[in-house]
Amino acid sequence: MSKQGDTTEVSGYRRYFPIKHESKKNNNYNFYISDDESIIYKKNNHSNPLIEQSLQSEVKRSFFSQLLAGNALSESLQFHVVKGFDLEADGSYKSEFIHGFRLDLLHTYDLSQEQVNSILFACELFIDQIVNLDSEGDLTGDWALHNLVYSLKYEKIVNIDLEGFLFYDPIPQWANCNLIVSWVQATIQRNLRV
Repeated sequence: MSKQGDTTEVSGYRRYFPIKHESKKNNNYNFYISDDESIIYKKNNHSNPLIEQSLQSEVKRSFFSQLLAGNALSESLQFHVVKGFDLEADGSYKSEFIHGFRLDLLHTYDLSQEQVNSILFACELFIDQIVNLDSEGDLTGDWALHNLVYSLKYEKIVNIDLEGFLFYDPIPQWANCNLIVSWVQATIQRNLRV
């Protein structure tokens, strides 16, 4: 069994260490990025048995497979969620590597005014859409700031935490829509407003 400090080699990939968010206790996955930086491989490090236990249910496994393919969520919600593929029995999977700016790290980037304007627009669109989705009862998943990336390619906010949709349905009160909106608005005020 691999552990969090695992140095296992994955052909065509190199180990990737994203900056850890201060409130995140641990990662359930070891991360590998493809040599061309187009794919991230999230390999279950077996620190959280709930992932594999959850996927033993045919319903949950089917849901997660459909989620990875982009077919499990409403179109409006899917607009803000990365697509994945190659689901493994233990919950490991691959997805597109989203190049961009993590919302919780906006203060660390040297952003041009054009990038600031684009991120502001994307955040405003994101807030409007998730508020609408929440009012329709369609908001699920883990939308913490460290899971949200402004995509340079797509010029929108993308949730990169697919496994969060296994565990946060319905969305928990400690991370409800009002809190998500307040987190995004606070990071905008601190980091993007002049």
